[in-house]
Amino acid sequence: MYKYLGILCVLISTDLAAQEIPDYKGEYVFTNSRVSMQGIRELITHEETGKRTIQFNAKFPLGKIKIISDFSEKNNLISSTQYYVDAKVLIRSDKRTLSFDQTSGTLTSRGKFKWTQALLKNENVFDPLNVQIQIRKNVIAGLNKFSLMLPDLKTGAIEANNYSVVGNGSFEVEGTDYPCIIVERIRLQDNRTTRYFLARDLNFLIIKVEDEDQDGDTMLELKKLY
Repeated sequence: MYKYLGILCVLISTDLAAQEIPDYKGEYVFTNSRVSMQGIRELITHEETGKRTIQFNAKFPLGKIKIISDFSEKNNLISSTQYYVDAKVLIRSDKRTLSFDQTSGTLTSRGKFKWTQALLKNENVFDPLNVQIQIRKNVIAGLNKFSLMLPDLKTGAIEANNYSVVGNGSFEVEGTDYPCIIVERIRLQDNRTTRYFLARDLNFLIIKVEDEDQDGDTMLELKKLY
């Protein structure tokens, strides 16, 4: 179950400075061969500080999952602060925190996996949730190919994730068919392909995610916007 947490949760130029991603709240359904759950994903701007949070909360008969990403934006560029996971399935639990110390230049993992890694000096390092905000920014800016840096949650190794716009599609939400741009990420290191469907008419909101790997497929789909 826990290997799929990243999906619940995705080289920046100055051209992206004008790409503001608005807050939103939506109900998503996550499914794989073992479990199906409904949860709320929302992007929140804290008016008093200007900082932002993207989070996913879900409960299902066998457990619950909460994933929270706190970050800030300077000149509309993402700077990660903290990534938190609290998951429980039956008697198994998984709590972990990634702390991004931008002052000291370190990234620390606590909980299930414990490690400390140096942040990159010249590139932003994202977490599995806020990277999806950056994917949207890059697509809005007209980038067809780009690379974003993410840590391996087990080892702390910071790896380049390569993304490409591969075509167009559509997906229906509440009876409306939304034209989408499809962005694909291929991770050769674990034989895994992920496709993101970004709705043009919803500020390129990610409304569907398909994840294929050797252990089975997973899906995240938007069912309702609030």
